[in-house]
Amino acid sequence: MNTTTPQNTAICRTHLAADHVLMAPESHVPIIFPGWNNCSSVVMISPELGAKFSQLLVTCSVDAHLTPLRDTDQTFVMVLEGQATISTPTGQWSCQQDDYVYLPAANSWRIHTPAAATLLMFCKPYSHTALPAPDALHNSLSNIPALPFLGDDGALLQTLLPDTSEFDWGINVFEFVPGATLPQVEMHFMEHGLYMLDGEGIYRLGEQWYPVQAGDAIWMAPYLPQWFAATGKHSSRYIYYKEMNRAPITAS
Repeated sequence: MNTTTPQNTAICRTHLAADHVLMAPESHVPIIFPGWNNCSSVVMISPELGAKFSQLLVTCSVDAHLTPLRDTDQTFVMVLEGQATISTPTGQWSCQQDDYVYLPAANSWRIHTPAAATLLMFCKPYSHTALPAPDALHNSLSNIPALPFLGDDGALLQTLLPDTSEFDWGINVFEFVPGATLPQVEMHFMEHGLYMLDGEGIYRLGEQWYPVQAGDAIWMAPYLPQWFAATGKHSSRYIYYKEMNRAPITAS
């Protein structure tokens, strides 16, 4: 797959539809948020699309500092490159590449990068139940087993957050060997936010078929037919968000 895009032309793989978006890196427009110092962000998915969450790619320079943008949002942060120190009132973690942290809503967390780093973030308001809200947690992809999905050794799934009712979302990593696919065309009420970590493939979104590669982001609205096939000579990986453990009428 050609990974270069001619500059100063109208050539672009990015596509916007009513029920899905493919955002390719050539379309990124970085912005600076108030209170986030020495860093810029690309908002790949946000409520302006109709999504109930936001997905951000944050490029940090030396001595970047980040704090919550909204008290109502819970935040998932994964270090894609570099390192970051993430602090909460109850703990502090020194995070390397592939480390991640879950940060509850109404939590006065802070992120500091001593050197250049790239962070992937998912943010959404927390949907409360009678159960206590989950606490902050830290882990690494290296600690999470990659299990065959529905018995398929070519499609390995890592579940990054506990699958318990306190959490109203799931964040997972899927890895596919070349030629492996999702077992079916899925269609469900849960929306998705996705970021391609490695490799390449073909994604079916509705009635459209898109070549995708590392660095691409995808938003999938509820009830969008979806399917993926890995192509190329190396394994493909993506991380994705989905709603979990809440009935559709209570999701907000």
